[in-house]
Amino acid sequence: MNKIVLSVATTMSVASLFLTSSVLAQTNTVAPAMDTPTVKVVTPQEGQTVYGDRIPILFATENFQVVDYTQYKTNQKGQGHIHVWLDDQNPTMESAKKVTSDNTLYTDVPYGNHTLKVELVNNNHTSLTPPVVVTVNFKTAPIASATQTAPASSFDKNTALVILVVVALVIVAAWWYTKDEDEQVPAKGGSASGGKVESQSRKSAKKTTAKRRTKRKKK
Repeated sequence: MNKIVLSVATTMSVASLFLTSSVLAQTNTVAPAMDTPTVKVVTPQEGQTVYGDRIPILFATENFQVVDYTQYKTNQKGQGHIHVWLDDQNPTMESAKKVTSDNTLYTDVPYGNHTLKVELVNNNHTSLTPPVVVTVNFKTAPIASATQTAPASSFDKNTALVILVVVALVIVAAWWYTKDEDEQVPAKGGSASGGKVESQSRKSAKKTTAKRRTKRKKK
């Protein structure tokens, strides 16, 4: 009986020791992760469409100091710079764009789908341990695509056509109005001359009548 109790006690002690060791091991492995360098691409974001051929890239790092590798040549923990690759199928240390700040810019980028790869590296351009790498997929498009400009150009053509029609109608109306006035002026002139002739005839008739009366009185 004593042997059984002793065996159970020994087994419980070993199990307790094992659990304690496991907890300590987990604690020791998690704690360093608090100081692990990280990098995030703030822009462009995953799946984002960037309009234009200029791609500004903004980074955000934690537990990592970005410095100029030409001035800091000795590797220091939590210090280094950033390697960037854009659409590089075989990224290497030599082909990387070396960035010593939290931003960089790509120009004359063709429109379409793109892959951006970012890595935190030591001052001597070697990868961290473990490597800290981020990949972002995005695409670029023209600022004003053909489908966007088509309605505007169609609107301009229609507007121009309407303006031309209105101007043509105004010209025709003005010509027609002027034509009517030109036709009415001779008619008025004719009636005026006719009125003058009629007035002169009446005056002659009155003079003739007056002369006749004068002759009759003399007789």
